[in-house]
Amino acid sequence: MGLVHLRGGNLPSPKRRSWLLVPPFEEAVDEALGHGPDVLVIDMVELVLPEANAEAVKRLPGVVERALEADGVEVFLQVNVNQMAEELEAGIQLGVSGIVIPRLEWKAQVRQADAVLSRLEERQGISAGSLQVVASLDTALGNHRAMELIQTSPRVWGISPGRVDLVMDLRPGPDGEFHLLPFLMQRLIIAAGAAGVTPLGAWWRPPARGLMASPKDTYEAAIRGKALGFRGAFCILGEQAKALNRGFDGQGWEEGG
Repeated sequence: MGLVHLRGGNLPSPKRRSWLLVPPFEEAVDEALGHGPDVLVIDMVELVLPEANAEAVKRLPGVVERALEADGVEVFLQVNVNQMAEELEAGIQLGVSGIVIPRLEWKAQVRQADAVLSRLEERQGISAGSLQVVASLDTALGNHRAMELIQTSPRVWGISPGRVDLVMDLRPGPDGEFHLLPFLMQRLIIAAGAAGVTPLGAWWRPPARGLMASPKDTYEAAIRGKALGFRGAFCILGEQAKALNRGFDGQGWEEGG
């Protein structure tokens, strides 16, 4: 069964302003859904210790099924680039919209994801080519290869700089600012525009650092990110989801803060 050759699959593009990462536990999913994220990202990478991965894979089918019971939220999986086949076999079900692949660096990794997703689509009766990929280019090599990675598969719907401040050596200045970060974000936005995919990201400023920032700092980061050209962003705290939604919608903070 061949791919449907539309950029990012054959699904429409709904609002995807807030991408809330949650660990693979049903209670975590239930708690996260109460915050109203646009996308629930069941995370096998950042929120699962390496030694706990095997147990997390066993839990994954039930966790995904629980997430899919909710109305008004999409479900993505964030998978380890070196364990994609096993994690996707466990997590892909009818209703899942796609996957996020962090630390992506090689076209062969995109092709592998494409092949596994095609096999699972056929097996589970999912429309061919509809499972989408978000490339999280949070290493120096991945960021450098942005265009070639995006163009490797029509499944690639989005691109994100990811947690670049933790993976790359960005050399923060005395003010605590990562001065290279705006350049890296702008570079990905240009690549996304040229390739016809969606850029995801926000611009947090010191002393706030993205994943643990307050709702107000997250809202301001979304405003700055939208001004740069981003269309949504990842977060790890439930209370950040509403802030991202308001920021990317251009709503005032006082209205809902």
